[in-house]
Amino acid sequence: MRSILGLFAKSPFGPLAQHTERVHETVVLIRPLFEAFIAEDWPQAAVVYEQISRLEHKADNIKNEIRDNLPKSLFLPVDRGDVLTFLREQDALADGAEDLGVLLSMRNTATPEVMREGLLKFVDQVIATSELWYTTCRELPTLQEASFSGPEVTRTIERVKQISDMEWEADKLQAAVTRQVFEQEKEHGAIFVFFWFNVLRVLGGVANHAENSADLLRLMLAKR
Repeated sequence: MRSILGLFAKSPFGPLAQHTERVHETVVLIRPLFEAFIAEDWPQAAVVYEQISRLEHKADNIKNEIRDNLPKSLFLPVDRGDVLTFLREQDALADGAEDLGVLLSMRNTATPEVMREGLLKFVDQVIATSELWYTTCRELPTLQEASFSGPEVTRTIERVKQISDMEWEADKLQAAVTRQVFEQEKEHGAIFVFFWFNVLRVLGGVANHAENSADLLRLMLAKR
């Protein structure tokens, strides 16, 4: 695979867009991961986890290349520190997907029927939030070509607002499923509750990082 380093001759925004793509590829595998887990198909869940882990590693490689090749003297249309903070925050989406794979591979736990519909709605909302985040942040090279001004910026800021709304919807779904988890404590025990509470927390964190990353992009645009 050809190194992305040559892209730095102009700017880091091409590599940042590549990193965005790798991260989102990781996040979309959360759905099949949960489908396998809910179906108690533990071998398939392990297969999906391995796929997530490989993609997260590819995202890490791009992240490290960006960090290693972003010299302090490079002229950027946005602040260098903001670029690095943005990179770290969007990388956290892929980290969250991998963390979910780790958690769901630790304990073969049945998913009560009462939780399944709400859980998958929550999963889908998180992925939809990531999808809009991806659509927004992959446009970094286009924004640069437009000198971070004009109608492209207006569209980006509007999408950032939509991402915030979608993350809020994810929060509400997380709260609903968490209540269902606690309602199962008497039947399934405290370890069950602890396990699911952590899974839901990490899953919600993926949407949170999508919102944070989008907010950082808006901040970079606002400083122009």
